[in-house]
Amino acid sequence: MLAWSIELSQFQIKFKPRNAVKAQVLTDFIAEMTPGKLTPEPWKLHVDGSSNSTHGGAGIILENQNGITMEQSVRYEFPVSNNQAEYKALLAGLTLAREVGAKALEVNTDSQVVSSQINGSYQTRDPLLQQYLAKVNKLKEGFESITIQHVPRERNARADLLSKIASTKPGHGNKSLIQEVVRSPSVSTTVNAHLTSSNRESWTHPILQYLLDGTLPPDPKEGKRIKREAANYTIVAGQLYKRGFSQPLLKCVEHGDTEYILREIHEGCCGHHVGGKTLAQKIIRAGYYWPTIIRDSIQLVKSCDKCQRHANIHQAAPHQLSTISAERPFGTWGIDLVGPFPTAPGQLRYLIVAIDYYTKWIEAEPLASITATQCRKFVWRQIITRFGIPEVVISDNGTQFADKKFREFLEGLHISHRFSSVEHPQTNGQVESANKIIVKGLKKRLDEAKGLWADELGSVLWSYRTTPQTTTGKRLSD
Repeated sequence: MLAWSIELSQFQIKFKPRNAVKAQVLTDFIAEMTPGKLTPEPWKLHVDGSSNSTHGGAGIILENQNGITMEQSVRYEFPVSNNQAEYKALLAGLTLAREVGAKALEVNTDSQVVSSQINGSYQTRDPLLQQYLAKVNKLKEGFESITIQHVPRERNARADLLSKIASTKPGHGNKSLIQEVVRSPSVSTTVNAHLTSSNRESWTHPILQYLLDGTLPPDPKEGKRIKREAANYTIVAGQLYKRGFSQPLLKCVEHGDTEYILREIHEGCCGHHVGGKTLAQKIIRAGYYWPTIIRDSIQLVKSCDKCQRHANIHQAAPHQLSTISAERPFGTWGIDLVGPFPTAPGQLRYLIVAIDYYTKWIEAEPLASITATQCRKFVWRQIITRFGIPEVVISDNGTQFADKKFREFLEGLHISHRFSSVEHPQTNGQVESANKIIVKGLKKRLDEAKGLWADELGSVLWSYRTTPQTTTGKRLSD
């Protein structure tokens, strides 16, 4: 710098060094290093619909930029036209994309009609297709960017295959495939039915309005109530959920869907016709909520023919309870035989039942014959290999349990074998209660097909193990 100063002095130019300006350095750094606006990578959605004379189907493939692929096959249990099936496939695909949180979406469909109607190239004159188009436009508002384009059928082959699988018969081989059955159309075929549905009072609407834009009812008292209750709710992907202190978010259900949920949990594959309050607890544990859930559950049980037909009738006078100590879980088991039942496939006529006195966990197994060998195998297979060696096994002194080999089997494992009187089964009352639970659960599920009791045994046990107990409020499986 000194040499430059000497050279410039002949031109009467003075060199003056500039001091460091820290603020300018910071400004230059921010200007150079600030990243640009990040644009979300678009998800790719492939949809296709198919139809026949009685059913319809939809195939959906959703893929993100990381290579994660979700496939869904939807079966429609009602007749649909080909264009309606294409629209339904698109609606289902948009709904799936919104649920996974996609912001940018690239939709591919091989239907020229649907893509052109949505993009405005074709007019939509069919009243039903107009309703579908309105639903599509409504769902499009939930995305930052979305493009819907027509692709040749060969570029949409996988979605076409999924739609054909759904429209023909339910698949059982591909366990990774999301399959769904829709039993009623998503749009109304008549104007009157559509108006009736849209005008029905919704308990979630005031809460949604307040959470979305702060709108309250004109009534001050009602507005204060909505404002207070809204603190217990949140919105996830456009769906209202109820918060909880010690439980996951509960999906808020409209009144039109509560009947199906009640009956599915009460008498479906995971239910054995439990009481009203217990049914409400099972629904909440399944992840659903509505304000009248307890009242509706009790009313359903009261109107259920099977529940009333096989309800318990208490005739014994109350008396002091006797306690039986159980020092640890799965340390004391009661075991008993039940039957004969109507002959089931495999010549199954009897049932062996065991219950743990501490946890009230029930194990049961159907038998073709009740022998000491079968009882010994049951204790080894269902109790010892799963829960460890117990200290005590309680049974009656029937020939199967008093058998020499059975007693030697228990003695060899240092298990104390205690007998209760055959004439006084209350001595082993815990297992007698388990017998009643299983038998009544089977009666409520079988109707007239009594020979299917062995097939329904697993469902009854599953329902009992996953039902909250009234004494603890917990499930046995917890």
